This record gives sequence, structure tokens and C-alpha cells, in this order.
Amino acid sequence: MTNTINPLIETGQIIPAFTLPGADGMPHSPWDYKQRQHLILLFTRSTVSSETHGLLRTFAKEYSAFREEECSMLAISPDTVFANLHSLEALQLPYPLLADPKGEIISKYTHWDATTHSFNLSIVLVDRYNTLYQQWIARSEGELPSVEKLLESLRYLNRQCTP
Repeated sequence: MTNTINPLIETGQIIPAFTLPGADGMPHSPWDYKQRQHLILLFTRSTVSSETHGLLRTFAKEYSAFREEECSMLAISPDTVFANLHSLEALQLPYPLLADPKGEIISKYTHWDATTHSFNLSIVLVDRYNTLYQQWIARSEGELPSVEKLLESLRYLNRQCTP
């Protein structure tokens, strides 16, 4: 699967800083994980859609495998904190679900249309120093990498970071 949509951030660059409210009532930032864990940022469409529920469930089901590779995850949606809280509870997600209803952060990571509040899905893999390791931008969920591909990337990244 080849990504034909150009990323907004170059590999090796420090990712843009942000803090967003989570459905758990707490603020979350990639800097909370810096120098401790790798991080996956999942930019997903509205959490009220069944397609998004399926994607969030897939990552929830495999979250322990990501944790074994010293990786955490933040999911970011254009929904409100309240809408995300409903999805977080319904899906019993083990990772934070963050709200960005104005798309201020989403637009720094993927192609955001402010008029329609639509954007391309994106998965961003960040190393423990908050530099972009890999990014996938897709028009549909079928174009995103599989969980196994993400785990392979994490294993490789861990081999590179371990003396």
C-alpha cells in the first residue's frame, strides 16, 4: 500500500506541540510521553460513525501489543469532549480520546477542510524524542496500515533506539 497523499511534517522533524482535552476530563499532550515511550497519534473522523468505532475497537483490541513495544496512543477526533466521552465509555477504550472540534491540531498533521470540517485520516508514529518516524495519510480506513505493520515499525524503531 503506497501513500499518495503528501504528509505535512517531514520524517525526522519534531512534531508540533499541542495539548487537547480528553474524554477522561484531563488535558493530554505528546510531551507527556517524551523520553519515555513512542507514541501513535490516530487522527480519526467523528467517533459517532460505525466505521470509526471499528477502527477504534481494532486499536483497543491490540493496545497491549503496542504497550509491549513501549508505545502509547492518543486518538484525536473533530468531535466535542462530550461526544468523545460517550464513545470512550461505549467502546471501553484503553487509550485517551481527544477532542479537536475546531481542527486546530488536526490541520497541523493532515489535510483539513475548515469549511466542511472534513479531513484525511492519519496515523503518526513518533519516537520517544517526539520526532516523526512515519506517517500515513489516507482517504479511507482501508488505506491505513495494518496493526501488524505498525507493530513491525515499532519493533524496528526499538532495535534502532536500543544500544
